Amino acid sequence: MCGRFANDLPKDLMQRIFRTTGPAPEWMPSWNIAPRQPAMVVRRHPASETLRLDLLLWGLVPNWAHEMGRQPINARAETVAESGMFRAAFRSRRCLVPATAYYEWRAGPTPRQPYAFARRDGAPMALAAVWESWEHEGDILRSFAIITTRANDSARPIHDRMPVVIADQDRDMWFHAPPMVASTLLAPSPDAVLHAWPVGTRVNSVRNDGPDLIAPMPDGAPSGPC
Repeated sequence: MCGRFANDLPKDLMQRIFRTTGPAPEWMPSWNIAPRQPAMVVRRHPASETLRLDLLLWGLVPNWAHEMGRQPINARAETVAESGMFRAAFRSRRCLVPATAYYEWRAGPTPRQPYAFARRDGAPMALAAVWESWEHEGDILRSFAIITTRANDSARPIHDRMPVVIADQDRDMWFHAPPMVASTLLAPSPDAVLHAWPVGTRVNSVRNDGPDLIAPMPDGAPSGPC
């Protein structure tokens, strides 16, 4: 699964990279974005069909829900197109989540060792996701879930799942292609695209934030307290 990620990109840089139009909400970079928190999302605006940068809540609430419920943060690539929870969103409300890194924890004794994953070329990742709009007592909540797939060979020693990273050249297809075509993009990243490194366990607590969370641990150093 993907349960924590970083996005330290300034708003204007995200607008240029993802070629969004229109105003964008204010944004404070974060190195520890957690479930049930707002995050920047690139989505196709329903009225104008242009790409917009918006703040959505991480944890999807389907538009047919009577209450907020369990709010899944991830959708499985293998079932997202057929699942009752995600099918409608995958058909017409696909989006991208800008991220400079995401975190996974290696299975083992507690505290488990966290690792950061990022693109080798230093460019931001575009994580595949779906979004929904839920209306309750006159208020509208927009939320999203990140799509995960099986881990590639390089990530598998740390975790058996990884988020789907949409390649730069495939972004238009992701937004505009029919679901059957978009499904072909839900594959693990090639092994050479991402790299991983151990980070300190301060990232384990959602109370902690800052660029030090993503700093590589010195060789042989303990990961430190939360």
